[in-house]
Amino acid sequence: MHLFLVDSSIFIFRAWYGPERDRVNLSQQPNQAFVGFSDFVYRLLTEQAPGQLVFAFDESLSSSARKSIYSEYKANRSPAPDDLRRQFAWCRQWIESLGISCVSSNEWEADDLIGSLQHYHGSPQMPVAILTADKDLAQLIGEQDLWWSYLDNIRLDYRAICRKFGVRPQQIAEQLALTGDKVDNIPGIPEIGRKTAARLLKKYDTVDNLRLHLDEVGSMKFRYAASVQRSLIEHQAVLDISLQLTRINREIVEMQQVEVGRGQAKPEPLERMMREHGFELPRLERWRSYLAGQQG
Repeated sequence: MHLFLVDSSIFIFRAWYGPERDRVNLSQQPNQAFVGFSDFVYRLLTEQAPGQLVFAFDESLSSSARKSIYSEYKANRSPAPDDLRRQFAWCRQWIESLGISCVSSNEWEADDLIGSLQHYHGSPQMPVAILTADKDLAQLIGEQDLWWSYLDNIRLDYRAICRKFGVRPQQIAEQLALTGDKVDNIPGIPEIGRKTAARLLKKYDTVDNLRLHLDEVGSMKFRYAASVQRSLIEHQAVLDISLQLTRINREIVEMQQVEVGRGQAKPEPLERMMREHGFELPRLERWRSYLAGQQG
C-alpha cells in the first residue's frame, strides 16, 4: 500500500491545454481544466483505490520563500489568467467534497508540501507514490517510493531515476544547482550541463565537497575540464543561491498534522457542482455510481 501524494497543478494544466478548451459551465465560464481534472481524479480513485491520499496545490508565488532568496525565481512565468485561477478553486472544492485532504501554502510550493508529507507520513511500511510530471520531485524518491507521471503511465523507481539522471535522487537538487533550470529561472554555472554535473557529483558526491576540490577539476578526464574549473571558481556565489532554490523543504511542521486517510464524501455538493458544470450523462453516471459505492 502506498501513500499517494498528488502534485495537483500538473494535472490541472494538462486539462487546461487539453482537447475541451471551448467548454463552459452554466454561467458561461470556462471550465475545461476543472472537468478534465475531475476525469483524472475519477481514474485515480477507481483504478488505484488509494486509502492514503493527499492533493497538494500551489498558491500565489508573490510571497514565496524562494522569491525572498532570489527575486527572479520563476519571474519568467506569466500570472495565471482569472479563468484558470477560478478553476483551481473548483478543483480544490471537488477534492475536499470527496473527503480527501488538500494542502497549500502562500509561502511554500506544492513540492515542499509533498516533501514534508513524505517526511512525516511516509515509512518503509508506507512508501510514497508521487503523482507528477515534475522532474524536481524525483529528488524525494527513496528505494521503495515511486515517481509516477500518471496520465502517461511513466513510473520511475529509485534505480530508474539513477539511470535517467545519472545521479542518485538525493543528488538531483545539487545537479540542478550546477546546471540551473530555465523553466524555474534558476541560475546555474556556465559550461555545466546535466552530464557534466553528473560526472562531477559522481566523483565528489556533493556540491560542498566539490567546492573543497575545485583545484582538481581541471585535470579530470573530460573535454573542457579546465573551462569548467574556471567557471566553477568564478561563479561560486551562484551555487549558494541555487542550492536554496532547488532543494525541497521536507520539514514544514504543519504537514505533520495533515490527515492522510480518506474521509467521507459529500454527495450533495458534488452533485451540485456536476450540474453547475454541465457534466454530460456518461460523466454523471460514472461519478454517481462511484459515490453510491462509497456510501455503501
